[in-house]
Amino acid sequence: MNNNSTFLPPDQAPSDAFEREKVSLPALLPALALTAGIVFSLFSKAGWNRYILPLEVFADLFIAFFAFRHNAPGARWWRVAAVALLAGDTFYMVGHQVPSFPAWAFMAQEAFYTLCRFMTAAYLYSSLRVLDKLETAEKVILAAASAVITFISIQYLIIPFFRSGNHATPFFYANAVLNRLAESAVFPLALLLGMKARSRYWLAMTHGLALISISSLAIGYYIALNAAAPGIPVQEYGWLCGLLLILAAQAYSSSGSAPFARWNSARVRLVLLVLLFNLALLLSLSLLQIFISKDAFQLTTILLVFFGLWSVANLIAFRISEDIYLLLGSVNAGAADGARPAYRVAIYEAELFAEKLKAAYDTIRSQTRLAALSALAAQVAHDIRSPLAALDTALKDVTGLPEEKRELISAAAGRIRDIADDLLKKNRQGAVEPPLAAGQLAPQLLPGLIVPVIEEKRLQYRGAAGVAIEMAFAAGASGLRARVDPAGFGRLLSNLVNNSVEALERGGRVAVGLARRGSLAAITVRDDGKGIPAELLGRLGGRGETHGKAGGSGLGLYHARTAVEAWGGSLAISSEPGKGTTVTISLPLSELPSA
Repeated sequence: MNNNSTFLPPDQAPSDAFEREKVSLPALLPALALTAGIVFSLFSKAGWNRYILPLEVFADLFIAFFAFRHNAPGARWWRVAAVALLAGDTFYMVGHQVPSFPAWAFMAQEAFYTLCRFMTAAYLYSSLRVLDKLETAEKVILAAASAVITFISIQYLIIPFFRSGNHATPFFYANAVLNRLAESAVFPLALLLGMKARSRYWLAMTHGLALISISSLAIGYYIALNAAAPGIPVQEYGWLCGLLLILAAQAYSSSGSAPFARWNSARVRLVLLVLLFNLALLLSLSLLQIFISKDAFQLTTILLVFFGLWSVANLIAFRISEDIYLLLGSVNAGAADGARPAYRVAIYEAELFAEKLKAAYDTIRSQTRLAALSALAAQVAHDIRSPLAALDTALKDVTGLPEEKRELISAAAGRIRDIADDLLKKNRQGAVEPPLAAGQLAPQLLPGLIVPVIEEKRLQYRGAAGVAIEMAFAAGASGLRARVDPAGFGRLLSNLVNNSVEALERGGRVAVGLARRGSLAAITVRDDGKGIPAELLGRLGGRGETHGKAGGSGLGLYHARTAVEAWGGSLAISSEPGKGTTVTISLPLSELPSA
C-alpha cells in the first residue's frame, strides 16, 4: 500500500481533482486492535500503566512496517522517523521494567526521540514543499505556532530541566535543546498541513503528530519536575492516542487526489475562522481569569482543549469540502439526472450550484455539437453547388419527361439551391439569425406551399413498399393564408413528412391536413407509425433532442418549432406508442378566406 502517492513533483502544482479514498481493511486491523487494547487498559483492574507502553510499541511496529511501503518523495524521512520512534519507545518501555536501567540506554532513548522529531519535521517540510508559494497568512501561522511552542518549551521544560540537575551532562543539555527545537518545527507544520488536508491519510496523520507534540510537552514537564516519581504519567495516553491516529492513517491511500487544499478554499477558511474564534475565546477567558495557566500542566490542558476544537472544525470542514468535490465530480462526469453520490453532509447551496453548473455544461456540449453541425452544413452547402449547376444544365434538355415530373425536379432543385444559399449566408455572418417574424413577411397561400412538397414526397417515396402520403384539406381551406417564409415553411414541412415516413416500420399512411380553427390555420402531419413514449414527448422540439433516428441531430423539430413561433404560431406533438404521432402547426390567419 502506498499511502504517500498523493505527492506531486515539486515543479507541478497540485491538482484540484478529487477521488473518494478507499479504506484498506488489512491496514485498519492494527488500529482496531490498538483501540481495543486502549479500552481494555482503561477498565483493567490490574492497572493501566502495565499495558500502555507495550501498546505503544505495538503501534510503533506497524507504523514502521507501513513506513517502509512508502515510495513517494519525502518518504525516506518518515522511514527514519518511524524506526527512531520504535527504538525510543522500546527503550522507554524497557526502562520502566528494568530496575537498573543503564545510562547509555537512557541516552540512546533520548537520542532516538530527538532523531524522530527531526526526521518528522523533515517529512512534513517535504510535504509542504509540494504546495505552491506560501501565503502570508500561512507564514504567520507557522511563525506564531512555532513561537508559542518555543516559549512553552523554554519556560516550562528546558529551564526547569536545567535547574533540576537531573542527568546534568553536556549530552542531556544539548539533547534537550535539540529535542525541543525540533518540536517547535513539528507542531506548526502539522497544524498548518492539518488545516489544509484533503486526504484522509493526511487528516489523520497531522492530527496524530499534533497530539503527540502536545502530549510530549505535558510529559516533558511532568518528568522535569517529578523525575524520581514512580509510574507512568497519565499524559502518556495522549501520546498513545496520537500513535493510534497515525496508525489509522495507514489504512488510507490518497492516490489520484491532491493531498492539500488551496489556502483560499472553503475547507481552509472554515477551519481558520474557527481557529481564530477559539483563540479569541481562550484569550478572553484568560483575561477574565476564568481559565488561566499557572503552570505547564494547565497550559497543556489549554492546548488540548484548543486541539479538540481545532479537530472538530477540521472534521466538519473536511466533510463539507468532500461533499462539494463529490458534487463537482458528478457534474464533471456528466452524471445522469437524479443521480446522487453518497453525501455525508447535505448542503442545499452546493447541490444547487452543481445543478446550475451541470446545466451550463450541458448547454456548452450541445452548442459545441451544433457548431460542428453548422460547419458541416456550410461545407455541404458549398460543395453541393457544383452538382446543382450540372443538374440545371441537364434540366434544359428533359423534353422526354412528362411536364409534371419536369416541374417537380425543377422545384426540388430550386429548393436545394435556396437551402445551400441560406446556409452559406449564415455561415459567412458567423451567427445563426433567427427566423423572420410574421410582421416582416408577406401573406402566403398555404395550399400553394403544401401541395408542391407533398407531390415531391410522393415522388421521393413511391418506391417505398406500403407507404402512402395523402393530403386532406378541409372545406374552405383552399384560400387560407398566413405570414410565413415560403422556403422555411417548405423545409419544415418536408422534414416533418420525412419523420413520419421513418416512423412507419412496416409501411403505413402519412396524412397532411389543412383546416381552419377559429382565427388559426391548422396544418397537421399524422402517421400511424410506432409512436413516441410519453416520457420523451415533452422534450422533443428542444435543441438536440431526437427519438428513434439513428444518427439524428434533433435539429429538424427544433428549427420547425423556432420558425413557427417566430411566425406567431405554435407547434404541438401528440402521440401514442404503437398507434402513431400527430404534429400540429397552428398559424394566425393573415386575412379571412374569400368566398
